[in-house]
Amino acid sequence: MHVIQIGSLSISLKWLLLGVGILIVLFFIKFWVKKTYEGELHKKVFDLLVNTLILGFFIWKGSLIVLEPSIVMNSPLSLLYFTGGSKGLILAMIGSIIYFILKGRKINIPNPLIKKILAVTALSGLIGWTMYDFATSIEKTVKEGESKLKSSVEIGIKEGNKAPDFQLKNIEGQNVRLSDFKGKKVILNLWATWCPPCKAEMPHMKDFYQKQKGKDVEIVAVNLTTSEKNPESVEQFVKDYGLTFPVLLDENGEIGDVYQAITIPTSYFIDTNGIIHERIVGPMDKEMMTDLINSMN
Repeated sequence: MHVIQIGSLSISLKWLLLGVGILIVLFFIKFWVKKTYEGELHKKVFDLLVNTLILGFFIWKGSLIVLEPSIVMNSPLSLLYFTGGSKGLILAMIGSIIYFILKGRKINIPNPLIKKILAVTALSGLIGWTMYDFATSIEKTVKEGESKLKSSVEIGIKEGNKAPDFQLKNIEGQNVRLSDFKGKKVILNLWATWCPPCKAEMPHMKDFYQKQKGKDVEIVAVNLTTSEKNPESVEQFVKDYGLTFPVLLDENGEIGDVYQAITIPTSYFIDTNGIIHERIVGPMDKEMMTDLINSMN
């Protein structure tokens, strides 16, 4: 599983492991310094590490402004829900290292200790990333093997089920079936115009879709029209956000019920055979979409 679901919040497994790893390293360094050095040095080091982590987190969040200015301008809510992703993490690491070195020297932490802490942190990060990469590659191999062994698949909305087919009208009034996209990797997204995380997600979805052109990847955005105060606002929303992927209208609420879109946005990643690979509740950024799409057949 590449994503951990916590209520209506979806967190990439790599970021969750990163956070856990940082906490483990933080307390390991505190214990090591306390046992190795005398006096109050361990308290200085621990406080500096905590401040460095806080600074790094804000750099990571704020890096979205630098890396994706157009997305932030179109949807300022992106700053609330998303970070700068892997590229932003690099900026956060550079800023944190510079701060740690300069501040450490200012409060008289010995240079050899600063170097050792940075080395231990870097080594821990490398080991953690290698383990994550190895685990995800094994998971992908296992899932591919399981899919080959299955001769028939149950229709349903759980991972490994065949996605229930349906037919809805798009905003142009044409009938569109989910099965029309068989042979493509599909993100089935259930959303509404009044939903703040849906608004934050849409610019990411738009950019992701444009970059996936010619790669047999499709986004099918099903608007939960029965929840809209003004159904006519859907077409205006699509124009305002410049969406080019299919937008379908669930005017009777049936598809929202079938796919259990209780909390929105809710998205299903469906592979080329129509099998559900992952269910995500909550907004996604481009990096999460790309990781999940690349992990599918």
